[in-house]
Order: sequence, then C-alpha cells, then structure tokens
Amino acid sequence: MKKSISIVIPVHNEAENVPLVYRAVKAVLDTLPTYTHEIIFINDGSRDGSQTAIDALTTEDVIVRGIEFTRNFGKEAATTAGIRESVGDAVICLDADLQHPPSLIPEFVKHWEGGAEVVVGMRSSNNGEGMVKRWGSKLFYAIMSHISETEMHSGETDYRLLDRSVADAFSPLSERGRMTRSLINWLGFHKETVS
Repeated sequence: MKKSISIVIPVHNEAENVPLVYRAVKAVLDTLPTYTHEIIFINDGSRDGSQTAIDALTTEDVIVRGIEFTRNFGKEAATTAGIRESVGDAVICLDADLQHPPSLIPEFVKHWEGGAEVVVGMRSSNNGEGMVKRWGSKLFYAIMSHISETEMHSGETDYRLLDRSVADAFSPLSERGRMTRSLINWLGFHKETVS
C-alpha cells in the first residue's frame, strides 16, 4: 500500500495566495507518484475571499480539504488543527505566502525515508532583515534554549515534516499559548534539517 503525505497550510487573508500555493504544491506532489496526497487548508478567520478560494479548490480537486475557523485564533492554532486532522504517514506544514518553497518537499521526504522523524526547513539567510532583527532573533533563540529544556536554533522555521508518530504525539498536547516548533522539538524525536 502506498504511503501518504499530508500538506497543512494555515491561511489568514490570503485569497490570492491560496490558488498559487495549491498549484505550486500540487506540481511538486505530482513528481512523487509513489505516495498518495492530501492538502489541508485551514482558514484562520479570514475576512477576504480565502474561504471562497479554498472551497473552489475542494470542488476542483478531491485531495484538497478545508477547515474553517469561526474567527482568527492564530497561526499556531490553525497549524495544530491541520496536524490533528491530517491522515498522512508524513505531515508537512508550510505557509501560504510561498516563503517556504514547495520545491524542497522531495528533499524533506528523502530525509524522512532515510529515518528522520522531523525534518526542519532552515532559513539560510535573513535577506532584507535589519541587523537589529537578526541579532534579536539570535538572542531570542539563545535565551529560549537556555531557560527551557528544549534546544532551539536560530533559523528554524515552521516549514517542517512530521512523521505520523510525531503528529500523533503532538496532537494531544493542550497548551494554549503555544509555539508549535518548540513543542515539536520538545517531543524529542530524531530531527534533521534542510536549507
């Protein structure tokens, strides 16, 4: 039986990006024919035409599912809902604005097939960010790593693949003011990175 891949995409006021990210992700998934796929869009209380765009895709393509929040609960809640609703052997979370390049999905899958339980997209540079923001980011991660029992690294993004075992361990966590990437790191599964 084929393994399956779930793509989780939180959306907040991204009506124009929804079809763009769908096409980009679908084009990459089509290069992975040995897997079945699902794409889950979570509409996090958008006030534009995001839900209409999602509904159009669910009508057009059976692999697309939509979750609609009654209001904006935030990206962390939307990502969590998508992970909980996913059924794939691997779950890949990425942003709707295409800052996380879907072209890296095959590399994520390669690491997963090689034994990684979590694959994290690393920001290779902070082009366009000022020195204060870059240093602030490094300081934040250094402090968080020092005061928590979870090691965190500057440059880690929310663009990540989770093995089903990780998704199942993550789903029951009930923290409300959560930072998804920290909770996933805290679970302690074998992690590899992609730049």
